Amino acid sequence: MPDDKITNVATPAAKETKSPMPKSKVGNVYQSQGVTRMEAVCREAKSNRKSLWLVGVSVLVCAWAYSLDSSTTSYYSIDASSYYKQHSSVLSTLSIATSIISAVSKPFIAKISDITSRPYTYILTLFFYMVGYIVAATSKTIAAYVVGEVFVAIGSSGLDLTNDIIVADLAPLEWRGFAGAMLSTPFIINTWFAGKIVDAIEKRDQWRWGYGMFAIIMPVALGPAVAILIWLDRKAKQAGIVNIASSNAARRAARDLVEKEGIEEPHGAVVAPAAEVSASWFDTLKHNLEEIDAFGLVLLGFGWSLLLLPFSLKTYADGGWRNQSLIAMMIVGGLLLIAYVIYEIKWARFPSSPRRLVYNRTFIMAIIIDSIYMLAGSMRSLYWSSYVLIANSWSYQDWVYYGNTLTLALCIAAPIVGLLQRCTHRYKAIQIAGLLIKIIGMSIMLDGKRATSSTAAMVLSMMLIGFGGSMSVVGSRVASQASVPHQDVALVISLLSLWSKIGSAIGSAIVVVIWSYQMPKQLREHLPATATEKDVTKLFGSLTSIRKLYAFDDPMHVGAVLAYRRALYYCLAPALGLAFIPLVAAFFQTNYFLGKSQNAVNNVGNDGMPLAEKDFNPEVPPRNKKEAFLRFWAGK
Repeated sequence: MPDDKITNVATPAAKETKSPMPKSKVGNVYQSQGVTRMEAVCREAKSNRKSLWLVGVSVLVCAWAYSLDSSTTSYYSIDASSYYKQHSSVLSTLSIATSIISAVSKPFIAKISDITSRPYTYILTLFFYMVGYIVAATSKTIAAYVVGEVFVAIGSSGLDLTNDIIVADLAPLEWRGFAGAMLSTPFIINTWFAGKIVDAIEKRDQWRWGYGMFAIIMPVALGPAVAILIWLDRKAKQAGIVNIASSNAARRAARDLVEKEGIEEPHGAVVAPAAEVSASWFDTLKHNLEEIDAFGLVLLGFGWSLLLLPFSLKTYADGGWRNQSLIAMMIVGGLLLIAYVIYEIKWARFPSSPRRLVYNRTFIMAIIIDSIYMLAGSMRSLYWSSYVLIANSWSYQDWVYYGNTLTLALCIAAPIVGLLQRCTHRYKAIQIAGLLIKIIGMSIMLDGKRATSSTAAMVLSMMLIGFGGSMSVVGSRVASQASVPHQDVALVISLLSLWSKIGSAIGSAIVVVIWSYQMPKQLREHLPATATEKDVTKLFGSLTSIRKLYAFDDPMHVGAVLAYRRALYYCLAPALGLAFIPLVAAFFQTNYFLGKSQNAVNNVGNDGMPLAEKDFNPEVPPRNKKEAFLRFWAGK
């Protein structure tokens, strides 16, 4: 085809390059509008460095509001569930439901950000976030509260995902780990006054306001980031940096052109005709739903929901596991997951897990590491916070401080890990060391009496788990993003999060079965002989009853603490065993060179333009002995 009939989607200036560019390691990749527009925004921002810094600061402010949310609202669920007198059942069911829904929504949101743009994705997820907190704060029934939390799960996961996508769009690989880690640093500040906020709200019994205030805070915090990104996007259009190939219709024509004639841009980007192709609104909607893989993701979401929710519902269902409704839910859930796999293989035009990702060893290892990490973490932590609350005579403020210890350790370690990756240009050895540290931290928790009677042991275990976990999580994040072209970055971030959330949901499903069997049994065994079956039911259903109705040295309180400790052992021991699986998987990671490129498979920068070989090629000789030592330490 003549050159005057095609326009490069990813790099409009590619024709000006005199030397041939290296071929992509992934072949033809159909690039979506949102990806192309962000490359244009990156080029526009390079000519105006202040705007790039403003984007960074604005996204960081958004991350601050998100971290304040995460540091406080999770504690209100105990009051809310106890208010509706369904503490044990609501915590587990809500954990499973929100984990699955937020996980499945992420690929939807990632695809929406690809086919539209990043700032408009912010606006969509912010809508869900605000509606969710308004509903939860004004709920009159447990059903309304759960619905509100589900909307919040979609909105907050979308905001978090879009923040990560923006970082991957704008930061080169060598700084990716550090830039992504900076989004978690607001937790370091919020940890110190989040406890005061929770304590003040708890004393006034105003958990509803604890939720509702974020419907006001988040729009104010996110507004600047959205405005700056939209402004940069429009400036890029006015400057002609975003060409006509960014349109949906042109991209469809580009796809068809590549499929028909096998045209391949030198670095793997798809080319598109310069002429606009007309399309009806129905065709546009159909294509966008196909590109999002809406049907496949709906099958996946309903499948996991129906398969896992019975685990938390069986304690309260007539007949337990023999209840026909629960059996039907699990069977239908399993069939839907099978249908999802078949649909993705045979009929999906844009699979949510493309073949190039399924056969991507680094990405699959990252999924195994993070999903099992979250599965074990969920088993370890779901009821640990409740146990700590009744096992220690702490104020709510001190309890929240301790609860945020793990988050604090994660957030302090993450930038350090990012800088280590920047110095070594590698991540594999750091991740393996982190997984070993995490296992040591989990081992301390097995001795329940010592882990709660000694504040030092309690804090040390959380710090080790946090530091080790950060070394692993940052490693998986960078490894998975390095292994794919820019087009797949948003999808990879969302899929890694999806399977991590599913791992968390499976962990919650497992632990709730253990808990619902062990906890009533342990309460009957360790409560005083004067305790009735009604007392057992009340203490199992409402954690706050243990703390509010009985003094710390009351036999009822002492018995409840011992019951909690014994029941928790059956949750912690399997979690520790599972923690060895990610350690083994980490040895199979590809130890990519982290250079100035957007990824490790295409020799292009974040602006879509080609890079010098020395900024991409991992075989470039070290410049000095220090760099040689750092490369050797990183295992390359």
